[in-house]
Amino acid sequence: MPLPASDGAFTPLGFAQFDMAAYVHPGLLANREAQTNEAMNQLFGACPGSPFTAKQGQHLAFIYAYSRIFRQPPAEADMQRHFQVSPASVHQMVLTLERAGLIRRAPGARSIEILVEPDDLPVLRST
Repeated sequence: MPLPASDGAFTPLGFAQFDMAAYVHPGLLANREAQTNEAMNQLFGACPGSPFTAKQGQHLAFIYAYSRIFRQPPAEADMQRHFQVSPASVHQMVLTLERAGLIRRAPGARSIEILVEPDDLPVLRST
């Protein structure tokens, strides 16, 4: 049943007619955006309160553990074997970690240095 046309005055129910766009307080939008971001981080594997995703955390944990055990950083081939992924996937992850400021690399093989505190790293899971 269509509503009667109004010239912007109050209708018999006590409501004013507004444009079709609803008014939403900006504070509510910010809160909703934060909730949405948190939900998406959980959905896509972000570690709560950390600057990296769960997958990135596993790569960082592997680099840390490998470096502690073998006293040198892993080669990309070592990461490829551990995570059972393609060389391109490992290389892309290394580039992503470097761009995010989580690792530093120098020219040459086995030059990955972790820039994250060991206490902030997740537990390395077996694949």
